[in-house]
Amino acid sequence: MYLRNTSNEVKDLIKKVNDLDDKNKMKFIIYILDLWDKNQINSLNETNPNLLDDSIDINIFNPSSIGEYYLVNQIKEYWNIKYNLYQLYLKEYKGLIPLFEKLSFKEKIDVLIELFLLMEHDELLPDDIDGYNIAMLIIKY
Repeated sequence: MYLRNTSNEVKDLIKKVNDLDDKNKMKFIIYILDLWDKNQINSLNETNPNLLDDSIDINIFNPSSIGEYYLVNQIKEYWNIKYNLYQLYLKEYKGLIPLFEKLSFKEKIDVLIELFLLMEHDELLPDDIDGYNIAMLIIKY
């Protein structure tokens, strides 16, 4: 279920995420959402772009880029309450992290789009968060 043309690397990663059981799928998604929330999805692949000199031209993509400032916290709180899910990195999805890290800035944004579609499809989001709407906001970015 791809909303735009994506690379084979993105498709392969999303397929592997979809093959995980729900708990591991959610934990991997939390990992990606945390990177997104901490400005780590950026055009220079900097781990802490906030420390860069202001003269450096960098494109940072985070939830506020689409007007959803507290989205990641809402999803994490919902999952912690509903599924008793806490941030534990298990072996089943740890191998997917380097695959994500190697992706380009555009591909990481594509992965976010696909993860929101996946969460909506698997009914993993709170009722007040529409994964399709979030995916469309990301595409419009």
